[in-house]
Amino acid sequence: MHNEFDVLVVGAGTAGVPAVLGAAARGLRVALVEAAEEIGGTLHLSSASISAAGTSLQKAAGVEDSADAHFADCLRINHGTGDPELLRLWVDEAGDMIEWLLAIGWTCDPGEAVLAPEHDLYDRPRTYRSTKQGFSLIEAYQAQIDKAVANGNLTLMTGTRFCELLLDHGQVCGIVAKSGEEVREIAAKAVILTTGGFSGSARHWQELHGLVPLRYHVETVRGDAIDPVRTAGGRLWFTDYCLPAFGGTRRLDSPASAWIHSDILPSRRPPWEIYVNAHGERFMPEDEPSIDARERAVMAQPNWAFWMIWDERIREEAPPVFRWSDEQLDELLRGDNEDFVVAENIGELARLCGLPEKTLTQTVTLYNAGQAVGSDMWRRQHLPAPIARGPFYAVRHYGCSISCYPGVQVNKDLQVVSTTGDPIEGLYAAGEVIGIGFLGHGFLSGSIVSSAITFGRKLGREVLA
Repeated sequence: MHNEFDVLVVGAGTAGVPAVLGAAARGLRVALVEAAEEIGGTLHLSSASISAAGTSLQKAAGVEDSADAHFADCLRINHGTGDPELLRLWVDEAGDMIEWLLAIGWTCDPGEAVLAPEHDLYDRPRTYRSTKQGFSLIEAYQAQIDKAVANGNLTLMTGTRFCELLLDHGQVCGIVAKSGEEVREIAAKAVILTTGGFSGSARHWQELHGLVPLRYHVETVRGDAIDPVRTAGGRLWFTDYCLPAFGGTRRLDSPASAWIHSDILPSRRPPWEIYVNAHGERFMPEDEPSIDARERAVMAQPNWAFWMIWDERIREEAPPVFRWSDEQLDELLRGDNEDFVVAENIGELARLCGLPEKTLTQTVTLYNAGQAVGSDMWRRQHLPAPIARGPFYAVRHYGCSISCYPGVQVNKDLQVVSTTGDPIEGLYAAGEVIGIGFLGHGFLSGSIVSSAITFGRKLGREVLA
């Protein structure tokens, strides 16, 4: 077996880098294995919003906050779901994590906590916007990784994919990894899994949720830890939790298959358009203020899909709904992509969208009737204009995956547990590999990145202590 390390971290992303930095700072012999050729993982696609309470940035802005208040607010938003023990562990240590990020060169814009309208709001500002999205963290991480490598107590192995766990009488003692054609066994006293979620794995999506949605993901992040952990006797949790982000569109110029290109937050741009499902029917008030309710509404639709429909008057008068230029939108509408449709009348629009013509016609007629008298049958409040003057437009949107609720189950010490509930000795996990289900059945602003950094850093400071 090749070099034995004290700590072996698998995955150089949001949680993995803080873990190796913490362990290396303690003088431990540390290895970091990463499937990609560079560090960062999903941070390459992440907005890297981070939430925490009781920070120096909040105090400087005159915001009074505490871990207690943060925890209570999380329970309000997630309706008491998830794992309160791990949730509490995160919020208790998140404030100190922000101070650590500031110390290693991370910055946020505008330099203080904000309210984040893309998720249900906290009761006070406690979300921090990374200045250059995920790249702010990657740059700060890379500088610290370089120092640790130069100091000689960190070995970085990029382009190396984790294949299986090595066990000795039930205790994890290393991993098998593959670099090119070379298969290696790497021994370690403790293994920390920070491989991320399974968004890049259609197989795991089909197994765990029965469908493969549009996914915003990094190709190398594909649930590498799930099968080895189960083989070693571990189990998954929160397999019954699932929630998509609302309203992604197919993105044709990116490896990621969907993302939010529409300004669909009612708090920022009240909708002029209507949304219809695969049956040609509306399924929610388009100006529904609850982000959670919107996400659950789209998840209930066939294939998590819906059409946004509007007319020429709305295109002329409404604030822009897409982040594309008019020229780009016209190119998509006039092209051969089935998700972008333009027609001279509603009947033709229905046929091109594959919707029932009679139903869609009735849906538009009923909406226009309610709009005319200011009383919508779905209780929608913002009713600026009918959909009545051709040409008519339709763009298909999707509930899209940006993170994974199921993951490898851990205990309060972030030890991976077996099917009996006992810890698997020598094996730990942090970040999206443990899923985000512990945060509750909803999205808490800034919680995914924040908890990953916090837990990774905690393991780096404490493993083998």
